Amino acid sequence: MNPALEAAFRSWSFAPLPMLTLALATFFYWRGWRQLHRQIPHRFPRWRLVAFLTGMASLFLAIASPLDAFAGMLLQVHMIQHLLLMMVAPPLLLLGAPWLPLLCGLPRRFVRDGRGPFLVWPALKNFGHRLTHPVVGGIAFIAASLLWHLPPLYELALRSRSWHEVEHACFLGSALLFWWPV
Repeated sequence: MNPALEAAFRSWSFAPLPMLTLALATFFYWRGWRQLHRQIPHRFPRWRLVAFLTGMASLFLAIASPLDAFAGMLLQVHMIQHLLLMMVAPPLLLLGAPWLPLLCGLPRRFVRDGRGPFLVWPALKNFGHRLTHPVVGGIAFIAASLLWHLPPLYELALRSRSWHEVEHACFLGSALLFWWPV
């Protein structure tokens, strides 16, 4: 086998926490979407499921594929990874209208006893409305992009796997806020 191809195959990374998070989010979304699709198919058509799953696949490619392994060596790969995290995955995930399917996909007891009362709390609703305001999303998106590309933080993310994951979480979180109003 070609040595470059062999190196690429060995460069896949399956870190337990990110992989478990992706797998659980995908499972709970699919489970909730299936239920909602049966009840209200006009609000949850198949294209929403496809959009969400494509967004999850984009996240998987960004954090587990050889893109992640080679991002520290090649600027092009580094930027492709960040584009997947900030410009491809978030709009696809949000096109899937994820909140209701995720809630419906979680175990009923967990939602009823744990999350349900918390989600209807007026202070949390107010905070959510403020957090998803376009100005807040724009500022968060720009701040995450600029701050993580300052030399000290950039080098920290290159040296430390855990800080690299924090960087990716910041990129994804700020991009979700940015794309939310769209």
